[in-house]
Amino acid sequence: MADHYTQLLEWRRVETTTRGLAKLPHDFYGATRAYLAEARTTFERELRENPAGRKGDLARQTYHRASQIARDVVESRMTKILSFSFQAAVGGARDVANLLPEEKGLFDDVTRTLSGHRAAVAPFLEVTGSTPPAPGPSLRPSGPVAPAIEPKAATATATVFVRILKDQRPIDTGSETLDLRKDDVLSLPERTAQILIHANLAERVGPESRRPTT
Repeated sequence: MADHYTQLLEWRRVETTTRGLAKLPHDFYGATRAYLAEARTTFERELRENPAGRKGDLARQTYHRASQIARDVVESRMTKILSFSFQAAVGGARDVANLLPEEKGLFDDVTRTLSGHRAAVAPFLEVTGSTPPAPGPSLRPSGPVAPAIEPKAATATATVFVRILKDQRPIDTGSETLDLRKDDVLSLPERTAQILIHANLAERVGPESRRPTT
């Protein structure tokens, strides 16, 4: 089995080249803390016993390099988790693959904070919970008439065309899951389109701008 320093190098390589969270050992954080604590104790002891010795200096360099590698891994994962939390707060999926136990709390807390902020300052962006406008007065002819059949189109939700600005994880809108790819032009319900537009994930376009999507 490779030593922890070599494993850190591999984990950084995978984490920084993967769009989602890389699959790390369940005890990544605990094992890395223990390894760095031991590495620090080793170089400090070596330098106390032999300040001019080469061994202590090499141990110190190894500790500092390992600390930087671990920082790269952790900060890369934090950046991804913040992005996933934002997507979840605007209606995206809340099931993030490869979250470690220590990261699950971060994801849940940030998602909850963003959702609460959005609901407080911009309730008009919510897809559900809005009250439909009361129907206006209608003119009815005198005399008996056959019961009117409500046209299906009259109750349909208005749709708009939007162009996706960048690739995103699939977003669950409640009635369907949207696969968002850059430059796709989609016809979406007005409320769903507004969510994507206000999140800077899409821009409104006219029907004449629609292009075939793949």
